[in-house]
Formats: sequence, C-alpha cells, structure tokens
Amino acid sequence: MAICLAWSAGVAAAPASPVDRAKLDALVARIEVAEPEADQAAYRALADETLAEARRLYPAGHPEIAARELYGAISRASAGEMDAALAIIDRIAPQLEKAPGYRKSWRDTLSLRAYVASFKGDHTASLALNEQLVADYAKDAPGSDHAVALSNLAAAYLEQGRLDEALERNARAVEMGLALDPVPPAVAVWSANRIVYLYSAGRTEEAIAAAQNAIGRTGGALGADHPMMANLYANFGAVLFRINRPHDAMPMIRRAFELTEKASGGPNQNSAAMRVQFAQALTRARQYDDAIAFLDVATPIIDKQLGAQSDRALVARDTRLIALIGTGRGAEAQPLARELLAIRDERLPEGHRDRANARDNLAKAAFANADWAGAENAAAEAVALRMKMLPADHPDLLLARAMVLRAQDRGDSRPAADLVAEARSLFADLTLGANLARGSAQAERQRPAYGWLAELFARRGAINDAFEAQQWAARSSIDDALAIAESERAAATDAGFATKVAERRQLLAARQGLNARIEANLARPDPAFDLVAVTGELAANRQAILALDAGLAPSELARLVFTPSTLAEMEAATGNAGATAMLTDLGGAWLATLTRGNEPLQYLIPAAAPVGALVARLRASLDAGDRGAFDRAAAADLYALLFPEKAAAMLRPVRQLAVIANGSLGALPLGLLVPDARSGDYLIDRLALSRRVRAPRAGDPHGDAAPADGTLIALGGVEGRKAGSLMAMRSAGTARAIDALPELPDAARELSALAAAIGGGNSRLLIGERATEAELRATTVPRGAVLAFATHGLISGELDGLDEPALLLTPAGGDDGLLKPSEIGGLSLPARLVILSACNTAGAAGADRPQLSGLVQGFFLAGADEVMASHWPVRDDVARRLSVGTVRGLRAGSDPASALRDAIRKIRKGSDGEARVAHPAHWAPFELFSR
Repeated sequence: MAICLAWSAGVAAAPASPVDRAKLDALVARIEVAEPEADQAAYRALADETLAEARRLYPAGHPEIAARELYGAISRASAGEMDAALAIIDRIAPQLEKAPGYRKSWRDTLSLRAYVASFKGDHTASLALNEQLVADYAKDAPGSDHAVALSNLAAAYLEQGRLDEALERNARAVEMGLALDPVPPAVAVWSANRIVYLYSAGRTEEAIAAAQNAIGRTGGALGADHPMMANLYANFGAVLFRINRPHDAMPMIRRAFELTEKASGGPNQNSAAMRVQFAQALTRARQYDDAIAFLDVATPIIDKQLGAQSDRALVARDTRLIALIGTGRGAEAQPLARELLAIRDERLPEGHRDRANARDNLAKAAFANADWAGAENAAAEAVALRMKMLPADHPDLLLARAMVLRAQDRGDSRPAADLVAEARSLFADLTLGANLARGSAQAERQRPAYGWLAELFARRGAINDAFEAQQWAARSSIDDALAIAESERAAATDAGFATKVAERRQLLAARQGLNARIEANLARPDPAFDLVAVTGELAANRQAILALDAGLAPSELARLVFTPSTLAEMEAATGNAGATAMLTDLGGAWLATLTRGNEPLQYLIPAAAPVGALVARLRASLDAGDRGAFDRAAAADLYALLFPEKAAAMLRPVRQLAVIANGSLGALPLGLLVPDARSGDYLIDRLALSRRVRAPRAGDPHGDAAPADGTLIALGGVEGRKAGSLMAMRSAGTARAIDALPELPDAARELSALAAAIGGGNSRLLIGERATEAELRATTVPRGAVLAFATHGLISGELDGLDEPALLLTPAGGDDGLLKPSEIGGLSLPARLVILSACNTAGAAGADRPQLSGLVQGFFLAGADEVMASHWPVRDDVARRLSVGTVRGLRAGSDPASALRDAIRKIRKGSDGEARVAHPAHWAPFELFSR
C-alpha cells in the first residue's frame, strides 16, 4: 500500500520559432505518456534523446533546453538518484521561473523538488514547496495540474501528521479531477492515497468505505478497467489484507496486477510488487505453496529491474520467509532471516521500523525450528530497538514483548511465576490500548499477542487469565463494528451520553493524529523527530480518555470498551444442567475452556493437531451432499480432538451444550460430530446444542424462556427477478446477480405453516411486494414474538459493493432491499426467537470471517433473545420443516435449542409426516444462537 506523488513534465506552447520542432514535439509526446518507473533505462534514453534534440535546435541557456532537462531529473529521481536529480533542478528552476511561456515547466520543477525533499526526509521544505505551488495554481482556473498539486500537498501534510488538512486537500483534488472533462486518470491515484491516509490514522472502516466509494465513482468516470485503477485496487487490497481479510483482498490485488500487466504488455516491477502483495495474502490464508509459486515469478523481475537489495526485493524475500515457516521449512527460513536482517542493518538508518521487523522475522523462524534461545534473543533485540523508536504502549512494541515471553515460555528460560506476572502486566497494556483504538489497524496488528499470551497462561496453569485472553483472541472486526454501532445508537437517544461519546471521539481523533506522526517517522526516520514530546502528548491524551471513562456509568462504559467475562460468570450462567465450551483458534494451537457448574476444564489442542484438515474434509463431504457419503470418520476424529476423554466425560451427564467457537469451527455445526465411530448417532442425538456469540456474563438472559406468546411476524416470498429489476438502481451487476438467484417456491407455504404452528391467530405475514424494509420498520415486534424471514441470505462481497451480509427483501422507495446488520441493529426487534430460514444466514461473510455472520449479532443488537440461522445453502423444504417443527416445540413449552434438536431428529427419521432426510448436509446447517 503506497502513497503516490505525481507530477507532469509537459511543456506549455513554446514561443514562436522558425526552427522545425516536428521531431522534438514527437519526442515530447512520447515521453509525456511514458512511465519512468516502468522501464527506467528506456525512459532515461528517451529523456537523453529529447534533450539532445532540444540542444540541437536552441542555443545554450534557452528555457526550452531547461524544460527538457526536467525529464532527466525525473529519470534520476525515479531511480533513487536524488542528489543528481536535485543538481539538475537547482540549475533549471531559475531559468524556467524567469521565462514567459514556461510557467508550467517551472511549476513541474518545483513539484519534483518537493518530491525529492520528501524522499530525503526534509518534510518541512517539501510542505513549503507544495503550499507555494497550490497558491500559484489558485490564480488559474481549476485544472489537472492544480489537482496534482493539491494531492501532493495532501501527502506533505500527512508527513507532518496533519491528517485533517491532508484529507481536506485530498478531497479537493479528487472532486476537482472528477469535475474536469476529460477526467484525469490520476484521480485514481488520489483516491488510492485517501485509503492510505485513513488507514494509517486507524480509521479502517472509513478507509474501506472510501475505497468502495472511489471504485464506484472513479471507475465510473475512467472505466473500471482503466490502467490507473490498479493503484486503487492495490491499496484497497492492502487494507483488506492488513485487517486479516486475505481472501477478500486477493481479487482486488489480482485485478491490480492484471491491469498493470495489460497496460505495459507484460510483467514489470510494479506488477511484480503487486504479485508479492498477492503472495502475502496467500500466506495469510495459509496457502503457502501457492505463495511460493507466485514469488518464484515475481522476485526475479524485481531483482532484474530494481536490484536484489531493493525495498521491493526485500519484501518479496520477507514473504518467502513467512511461507517457508508455514510449510515447515524452518531450516531454510532461519538462514534467510539472518541474511535479510544483515541487509536491513547495513542499508537502513537507526529508527527505521524494518530493522526491528527483520528481528521479528528471525524470531519467528527460530521459533519454527524450536530454537527457543535464538527466538528469545532476536525478539529481545526487536524490543530494544523499538524502545528507542516508540512509546511504551505502542502495539508494535507490545507485540514484540509478547514474542519474547512466548519464546521464554517454550524454552523455560525464566521461572513460571515471573513469566505469568509479566504476561499479566503486558495483557493489561494490550487490552487498554485496544479499547482506546477499537477497530483500528493498530489494534488489529497486536491481535496475535492475545493468542500467544492465552497459550502461555494455559501452559502455566493460569486458567482464569487464559480464559480472558482467549476471548480477546476470538474477537472479530464484526464484534468491534457492532459495538461501535451500539454506542452510536445509545447516543442517539441519550443526550448526556452523546456528549460524552463526542468528547471521547475528539480525544481519540487527536490520538490518531499523534500516532500518524509516529508511523510516518518509522518509515522515514527524522533525527529531529521529538519522540519524547509526542509520547508526552499521547500520555496526556490517554489520561484524559481514562478520566472521561471513569465518570461513565458501568452500562455506558460497557458500550465503549470490551470487558471479557470471568470464568466464574461463565460457570454461573452454565448452571449444573448444561455445559459451556469455548473453542478458540490461537493462530496455530487451539484453546478449549469448558464449564459444568463450578467444574472448569481447560486444555490446549496443539498446533500439529489436524483441526483445519478435518474441518476441510467435513466441509467437502457436506458440499457433496447426496452425491457422496458423509465422512463419519472425520466427524469422529474431530470430536476426539476437540473433546478428549476428560472433556467427553464431563459432557456425558449433561443434556445441553452451549458453544462459543471461532476460526474454522465458527462455521461448522458441532451437532454433526460423532462421539463414537462405532455407533450410528451424532452429537445432536445426545445433546441439545446452541451457539453463543460470546462468553456469558452476569446479567445475561438465560435460555430458559416462557413459551412463545402466539405472535408471528414473517417476511419472505421475495421474487428474485422482480427484486433484480428494481435493484438496477444500485448497479447492473447487482441486478443480474439478484435476477440469477433461484426462486423459493416453498417460502410462502413455510410462512403460512409457521402461522398455523404458533397458533393464537396473531400473525402478520409480509409476503412478496409487502416484504420490504419499510414494512419491517413500521411493524411493532412485541416481546415473546417469533420473527421469521424466508428469503435469500447474501454474504459479504456477493454483490457489487456489499461489504456486509444481508437478507434479500423487496426493494421499494428509497430502500435497496438489502437488510444488513448495520440497519438491523438500528431497529427495535425484541423477539423471543428470530428464524432466518435462508441460505448462509450464519455462515461465513467470505472465507476470511468464518465466525458468526453479522446478521445474527445485528438481531441481538436489535433486542432479540435467540436466533435460528443456517451455515450454508439449504433446501427450502427442509428449512420449512425445521422452522415449523421448532416453533411447534417452542409453543409446547420446549426451550428453542431443544425444540430445534427435536425437529432435526424428526426429519432424520421422517416422523414429521414427510420423507426421511438422513444426510447431515440437509439437516445440520441450522443452529440456535444465544447472546
């Protein structure tokens, strides 16, 4: 992800002259469209030829020669020869400033000087030059060069940590560019820069929204396949990657390098860098062999054009290092890590973040080789470097400290009591910082530390600490987004709370600006940077936020910070009749915490255990459906891994099990596991299972609820083709995708059957054209009601610009027919049970987020007690039978989990009056979710 500066070296019309300029004008036209970084040697040769022709035509000292020398300066700057470029600039700038008719060339020379100053770390000079240029352009009518100057000024402000001014100038550049005819292609670059500005300030959700908006607006103006759009796609992909959404990032990055290679006629160092970015996403998705294959293509191109020790070449080798570790080739990874560290130390100045990052990578490689001492030494060096570069509570420093503790834990190099004490202190710092930077990129960077500390605590028997750490490890971006939405919703109805939220938001914005200054200095260390002063400002800011938080009521504070449950709270909520299990992916190993009454059990499932492989086998078996037999062996092996003998013994006396699971287990219904491979039953036959979106805490509603009160509110029967035609207002692609959805002929029948099952005659059925968002908003949902949807569920990314999962309703008025979690959370829907009889309503919001869909949490935010939802596409006849069977059981007095379990068993046996359905692919996807 990169901020792109731009300049144009075109010349204004030259003074009238008797010389024949035909060849010179042709050369200028060619170099104007050339990219200096795409083929540096070719660009320099063309620059030299253009200058030679100008010298042939004009006498020494003529401004035309100075204007053509500018190309040589650009050539040298693009190759990193900044002093040589500056020498040319200093020679030609005075000539161009005095020459009538060469104003544009003079401005372009100043722009290049500002770029060189920025590169050399003289940010004050760069800012002054860019401010001078913008003021000079303001004398003219708006134009492309004026917009370029505004964009470059925005970058200069960002380097000074003046984010608001950077965003304002950037917005002016984009709007000015989009208003021009023709629209300058550089608008795509300026829009790409905006993504970086917002992300680097920790405003991740705004960065994503800006990217989606820019793809729509800029792509509409230039064409979605314009080569310059590659910058936008690449930066959007980089953000998605950095917030741990590699599968979502890959299509963006692939589009970027394909456009770049199409425009240049083949791979170049820019597209190769994007291929490296794609390989990084592959490594994050644990597709290590594929990543290495991509790097085998990209790295030689970068080496040839930029050199094997260029920044891009080193990033490619860093990525290979991580892929080697992932494939278990630690013996290759550790020497490579040492080589890269030596190069960074030789090339980079003190205070550059990559010197510390290189030690992080060496620590990881040593850890993979079980070289605990080597891992500890490398991590300790990274900590020592960062202590000179960063405030004590910076996420990068905290993460490095966690790595030291992880290595010391494995190597037993410190007493256990000391390890646990320091880990507790570090955990407190991590969580405090995460709550201050909730949902930000900085908070996301420190996420691995929670898993490492949870594992350390569990290994050392600190069961309560491990349980709290695993809750932090399990948190997702959806959790943060909905928590933020909840606080905003509360602020909308409580003026006093709104004032406090606004004050807190201002403090957080100031904090983001201070952190942006630190981030900029880490990339280009400035000896004059006053870390002590910035650290002092951050400390004062932190105290102001803590003082504000101390004045909040507990209920108000709970909306603004995440407080994990205690083990005692989970034990109390579980009771003696049931059990609760939290299964958390720690980034390799898994941590399981089980409670039954006051009997806690905690154990680690080692990273070598094939949890992911068994889940993949089961999903493949389920995807095959009736075409193949269910993989009972994998279901039995996974049960044995997740619930070893001591845990299985704890479950035998109970009849209900609540599960909190993330990672690959987040989208796998545990009811289809097989406790005993020799028997023909499933776990659902032994236990009524439910899911929880988080660990229970004091004050949570219990699952034991009174029977439904006889009220049903149901929406469905949406006609895909009609909805598609109405949704053309959103985009043609969305309209086609909606139109292609299969019809749901059983939906109206299902809703009518639900009305009959609930009894009481108090049903409101909104079918077809009445199944709209407006009708839902206008409907009062009483407590004790059942709220049902029989429609299509759409996952994030399934439609153009759909960044949330959604339920498909009928578009009407200003509503697009896509009911999303952010919209659901703003409604009041205090239903006893919500039934989402639709495909994928609890499934993954793309492969990056296999934990609970935001749809379920959206309904909890709206006040629902429990939600019944599906993990994958379902047959509409099975959905109808399970929904109706569950409501009948609820009406008869069963709790929802037991009612769903009984409905599943009936359709498996065919005892509900219809055909027997045996394969788990059909009955397993539905689960009951509780908050």
